[in-house]
Amino acid sequence: MRETIRQTGVDSISDVNLLEYLLFYSIPRKDTNEIAHSLLNSFGSLNGVFNATYDQLLSVDGMGESSALLISLIPGICRRYVESGYGKKLNLSEPDDVIAYVKTKFYGERKELFYIICLDALGNLINCVKLAEGSPETVAFDRRTVLETALRVKADTVIFAHNHPNGVAAPSREDADTTSEFITLLRKVGLRLADHIIVAGEDTFSFASSYKYSRLFL
Repeated sequence: MRETIRQTGVDSISDVNLLEYLLFYSIPRKDTNEIAHSLLNSFGSLNGVFNATYDQLLSVDGMGESSALLISLIPGICRRYVESGYGKKLNLSEPDDVIAYVKTKFYGERKELFYIICLDALGNLINCVKLAEGSPETVAFDRRTVLETALRVKADTVIFAHNHPNGVAAPSREDADTTSEFITLLRKVGLRLADHIIVAGEDTFSFASSYKYSRLFL
């Protein structure tokens, strides 16, 4: 299997064989095929396995602490890998580029997170800051922190992004009210809220691109 992966890459092997090979590094000198099958049976897919918590992984027969830790690290490693490829200077003036960038922030996240993305007048990324971490259903953040974060780096434009771990990117009434409130608030201090993006796995929702809400940004 090692030679197959070396020559043709991971696309040449099945999900169960990929897990089997990963587990070899945390469970040496043992057949890990049965454990790999158990993981897929327990969580339904490779995505489900990698999104499982440490404790959930540990509950599967044959999984030890080292193996559970190894598998649970995969989503975070993927985030770091993608983010490191952007380089020091990143332009986010195009909506599609913003969507691609923010999606990486939520790989494998099980709680709602809220990020503020600060841009200069040309749409170049100044910084991206996680302002709040909530529960699987909600996340709360305050006005003062948002304003201080944007004003401290002399941002021209900001973008909000948060996730819905339940897999549905549609905005709630609270999401819409918060967006409207901050558009007005930021304008008062000379800042522009360019968008508020909700991420749910591969699905996304953009307030600025929505027919229903786009007028708020005019």
